[in-house]
Amino acid sequence: MLKKFFAIIASSFILVYGSAQAAVLNTDYTILEKPITQLHKNKIEVLEFFAYSCVHCHHLEPYLLKEMKSFAPDTYMRAVHVVWDDNAYFNLARIAAAVNSTGMKQSADPAIFRAVVEQKIDLSNPTVFNKWAAEQKSFDGNKLIKAYNTLENTAETNKMRQLAQQYNITSTPIVIVGGKYQIKFNNGFEAGMKTMKELIEKVRNENSSRIANMRKLPKSLGASIAASSNHQ
Repeated sequence: MLKKFFAIIASSFILVYGSAQAAVLNTDYTILEKPITQLHKNKIEVLEFFAYSCVHCHHLEPYLLKEMKSFAPDTYMRAVHVVWDDNAYFNLARIAAAVNSTGMKQSADPAIFRAVVEQKIDLSNPTVFNKWAAEQKSFDGNKLIKAYNTLENTAETNKMRQLAQQYNITSTPIVIVGGKYQIKFNNGFEAGMKTMKELIEKVRNENSSRIANMRKLPKSLGASIAASSNHQ
């Protein structure tokens, strides 16, 4: 009876330990040699490099959109469409910039991915895009068209191009948490989302520690100055 009791306890421990196992460096994620500056300091950035024409990005997007809904106030998504040429990729990135500026990622991205990847609609053609967007019912297509055709949109698209070039982004999708932790999707997107949650918490703890240390700094400096004065 006692043996059976200890066997149950041992199996329960293994189950709990296995389920709580933390993400492993170089297996579940890597650390960038050159960190990427976040848009908002002291917050947690989830940076996505993607392309509407990328089938893997299409498959990842539902997972990201679901996770975004549960982001805490200190966490935000930064979606950057890669620009690998001045034609198709640039014009698709213009759509992404318009989606970002109008805050329609949740409503518009699923339809855009379906159109490009599944329906093979050439949304990189501005005329085709404008016509297609105006016909959509799942999001405000006219609002998206208006944003797409602004000078600010072109400027934001060029910023996307520069960022991808600066950090040598040559494949998609790439997801980076906190500007330095890149998720590896070797075990699938669902496992990748689990890793993302852990990395978000990791960055949150790092931010809290850094802020706490900064708050302690003036007292330490004051104590050092006072000690120095007493020795004179």
